[in-house]
Amino acid sequence: MAVVSYRCVCGEVIPLDTAEGGECASCGRHYSGDVLRDAFAETVQIGADGEASTREVATPVDDDRIGKTFGHYEVVARLGEGGMGSVYRALDKSLQRYVALKVIRSGEQSASGTRQLQRLFQEAIAQARVNHPNVVHIYYVGRDDDSPFLAMELVDGETLADQLARGPLPFADIIDIAIQVVDALRHSVSYDILHGDIKPSNILLTRDGTAKLSDFGLARRLSQAADAGIVIAGTPVYMAPEAMQPDAADLRSDMYSLGVTLFEMTFGRLPYTFEGSTVAECLGTHKSSDVEFPEPWPPEVPSGWYPVLAKLLSKFPEERYQSYDDLLQELRALRPANLPKAGRVQRTLAWLVDLALVNTVLQILTNRFVEDELRAVLSDRLLVTPLVLLVGAAAPLLASAVQASWRTTPGKKLFQIRVVDRHGLVPSQSTLAARMVFQMLPLWAGALGLGLQLLGGDIVLGLAGLGIGLTIIVDSALAIVRRDGRSLHDLLFDTRVVLDVPSRTVADAD
Repeated sequence: MAVVSYRCVCGEVIPLDTAEGGECASCGRHYSGDVLRDAFAETVQIGADGEASTREVATPVDDDRIGKTFGHYEVVARLGEGGMGSVYRALDKSLQRYVALKVIRSGEQSASGTRQLQRLFQEAIAQARVNHPNVVHIYYVGRDDDSPFLAMELVDGETLADQLARGPLPFADIIDIAIQVVDALRHSVSYDILHGDIKPSNILLTRDGTAKLSDFGLARRLSQAADAGIVIAGTPVYMAPEAMQPDAADLRSDMYSLGVTLFEMTFGRLPYTFEGSTVAECLGTHKSSDVEFPEPWPPEVPSGWYPVLAKLLSKFPEERYQSYDDLLQELRALRPANLPKAGRVQRTLAWLVDLALVNTVLQILTNRFVEDELRAVLSDRLLVTPLVLLVGAAAPLLASAVQASWRTTPGKKLFQIRVVDRHGLVPSQSTLAARMVFQMLPLWAGALGLGLQLLGGDIVLGLAGLGIGLTIIVDSALAIVRRDGRSLHDLLFDTRVVLDVPSRTVADAD
């Protein structure tokens, strides 16, 4: 642990503890020790306006900025309009590349307006230090006459709002985007930066599937001018219930907005039916209305997604996730694996290994409890048979318990395969246990056969044994004839067997 000098974005040099961070006495900004890891990184990151994508829009006739030069940036075409100003495609004449140029509305020529612009530039400098691949890069902050402007990365793609206009997203894409956005938010917290306006139009998606968070932190900071009064900044249908009390807003407020966005990505609609047209009425809906989860729950969405959304959308900040690390952990646990299916030979060999191990345990139990001496004592076959059947069931049930607990078996581990559900996730313990019982049918058949022998050919046990035998044949036959290699028990429990290799997301695989 050491204390080093660190230059705050306000210009002051402050002592910063490499473990615990520090606070600037001049502007009050708090830094964590993590910022030192990126202190020498290229300062090129900040959020662009959520409306800015590479799709050029019709240029208004009265837009006189086309062809104008801001610094060494020449405006080429208009891209969109945002809450703080207009966004253009511009040519960086110094490096001969295109950028997104956001020209900020200058606002009132007052002391308050001047302080707002100073705070804006200070935030731009701060966020330029947040070196993260899921935040839009900033290249330059400047001022031309009375028009402040930011030169940013021009993202080749579309906004999440554009995608949602075509309907809800596949769950694998939702998780992939969520993980990227949350990781960007988590990283920014170490720089004392909140977003303040998370919504689909502020998330840009590149052609290769990378999510980039835009308009990063500017809305929240603009609303905190010292003597401008309380200004509610953001988009009402995405705001947290506590948004009317800015002093109470923190990273958990961003989590709520993220929850609304994820709900919309999942179901193609907002979590509430909003009535009224004022901000107060909209926030009242957030405070008092229950989340309108679909009933019944759609089968294409994992049931584990429900508690995550419910926690993010809690009315009370203390009931939401208390850190982005906790949220990331749950998101990664729900990340579907896009793994190649396991071959029939691997599956068969793994099953035979498990069967042999369980059968060994079964033979030990049988030899211990059902030996000739015991049979001589218990001469009544009606007493011996239940004991035999009980012992025969013990080993397969033990194997089921092991699979449910370990989420795998020795055979599967040996041949590097694993079981996943329809979503590519680890099935529930009850599903794994029931599936293993089915796989142990040959041993159940053996126990029934021994009971049949003791009873001298009881018709009930005979029919049960025949049924088990036919089920084993059908189970194996399906695995052979089906193109996907799924057996009867896979179809019954809605599972599939895949190679247990380093996980790839669907987006990665594409």
